[in-house]
Amino acid sequence: MRYSAFISYNHRDRKEASWLLKALESYRVPKRLHGQPSAVGILGSRLPPVFQDRAELAASSNLAESVRAALVESASLIIVCSPNGARSKWVNEEIRAFVAMGRRDRIQCLIIGGEPNAATLPDSDPELECLPPALFENGGTEPLASDIRPGKDGRAAARLKLLAGIMGVGYDELRQREASRRQRQLAIVAGASAIGFVVMAGLAVSAVLARNDAILQRDIARQKTMTAERTVEFVQSLFEVSDPSEAKGSQISALAILDKGAARIADSLGDEPSVKAELMTTLSNVYLGLGSLRKGDAIIRNSLRLQVDDPGVAARQLLALGNSETRQGEYAAAAKTFSRALLLARDSQRGNPALIAPILVGRGEARSAAEDTKGADADIRQALQADLATFGPRHPAVARDLEALGLNALAEDRLDDARSMFERALAIRIPVQGLAHPRVSENYNELGSIAYLQRDSPAAEALWSRALKSDELVLGPDHPDVAISINNVARVMLERRGFAEAWKLLVHARDISLRQRSATHDDLAFILGNLGLAERGLGQAAAATATQQAALVAAEIHKHRNRAPILADLADLACDQGVPVRGLALLDRAAPLMLEDYPDDPWRQAWVTNTRGKCLLAAGRRREGKAAIEASMADIRARWPKSTLFGALAEKRLQGTMTSAE
Repeated sequence: MRYSAFISYNHRDRKEASWLLKALESYRVPKRLHGQPSAVGILGSRLPPVFQDRAELAASSNLAESVRAALVESASLIIVCSPNGARSKWVNEEIRAFVAMGRRDRIQCLIIGGEPNAATLPDSDPELECLPPALFENGGTEPLASDIRPGKDGRAAARLKLLAGIMGVGYDELRQREASRRQRQLAIVAGASAIGFVVMAGLAVSAVLARNDAILQRDIARQKTMTAERTVEFVQSLFEVSDPSEAKGSQISALAILDKGAARIADSLGDEPSVKAELMTTLSNVYLGLGSLRKGDAIIRNSLRLQVDDPGVAARQLLALGNSETRQGEYAAAAKTFSRALLLARDSQRGNPALIAPILVGRGEARSAAEDTKGADADIRQALQADLATFGPRHPAVARDLEALGLNALAEDRLDDARSMFERALAIRIPVQGLAHPRVSENYNELGSIAYLQRDSPAAEALWSRALKSDELVLGPDHPDVAISINNVARVMLERRGFAEAWKLLVHARDISLRQRSATHDDLAFILGNLGLAERGLGQAAAATATQQAALVAAEIHKHRNRAPILADLADLACDQGVPVRGLALLDRAAPLMLEDYPDDPWRQAWVTNTRGKCLLAAGRRREGKAAIEASMADIRARWPKSTLFGALAEKRLQGTMTSAE
């Protein structure tokens, strides 16, 4: 490539664009990278020149040929983002031209003013929008961004982020090498100041300050090394067996090791709170991963009682706590915990920048579950930008971010977007982590849900069954995440009227969940709702009513999308039990919720109408009941064949109108 980057900007932002040009062209590539291939060619001591000039555009109504040629010859496109740039015809045209070359992934942004997404976010002034609209055309997403607005990245960090994107290397690697370079320069200055102390007193002061900072960094490094060493020693001790009767080789289970570690930690390391906190956080994360949610939650909460003065360690604790709260369905609390963790991870002296992206994703998932999908999208995309800059596009951290975006899209019923995200995540995970990785199974589960919502039940069942087999093999039959897969497979069985086999699976799923989660966890709105259908199909009306009422409690707390279906099922049961007045009241509650939660699923609203018709018949209002059932049949038949659960029930109700007609 002739140019390492093309700077696209509005002429009102010439000052910042000129600074950027000098900042990029004056950069000396670290020696360790010399000779490596990159998007700009084989790296040497300097990058190829940067293209900035746009004088050719002044008198033209089209993008000048020289500018198009420069775009073709540029490895990256850097957009100087401000309200001026967002409204610039030429900036948008340059973006479109670069995207048309198939190089959307080589676009970066430098934010100098305004606000990103101000045109779409509520309570924001659209005039402050700084991202050009061409970035989002044809399915485009917000690219990697550096930010030199007050209180943001700062010019030095922004420069390194952009350089990392241009060269395709990790930002942290450049940042560390830049810090080492500054330290060497300070050492040279300090030596010179010692020779001419009187004349160079000012430099001596700088050297002293640098020395104090170096001492601080040395002490921090020593502390972290000591913590790591003590952690390794402790973990190794867990595998030492002094009594041969205690365990024999492979008979030592993972949970036995964890229980042993938890017991030891409780009575040790009292004089090393940071080491103890690190170990307790690690143990909590492992317990959570193995499905022992209550133990994991108890350990991380106990760890917060320690007097930890290291912001990086405290951030890890809060990250683990936030993940535990999310698993327990405490989404509002989790979002607040992640926000506290974020402040600590960003501590300028002793924070942990590596935790920032996982914390943002955790907060995004909690916000998504709490129906703050816009806030969730902003968090997750910020994490995705950071992970792409640090790890590149094929890293599992990027897959994690895509999965979180997929779940958020699923919450907004953007099914095609969600499927694309999960498929992209699988394309990263399978080559790197293999088919047996738990996240691979989760992705197949979500793809099954998307297929189900798109009315492809056979594809959904195949995907869910695959996920269930993988979960049982990898996680074990009693892991809480297995309950979700079991519920999905059982749902398809119910729709085929396989009540007995579905009931067996759903009882197992319920019991797994209740062992590790509260009775009002949002997953139980689905599991208990389906179990109630199975009990009803087996003729257990009283049990079905109690189960559906428990499902409704969980659904109401979380404003779950299964509220309306559960209300309709309870109404059906009430009318069967001779209480049509109660049934009709439940349907009055269900109707607006069903329309709100399933606006593009006409059979759902038709099912409420069909059930209302049944209750009207039971109340003696035969003419109204017959009309309601007949009016709903077309939409139900379009979705459900006569052999299915809902299709068979609807046909049975229709037959009832013929025998009950006046």
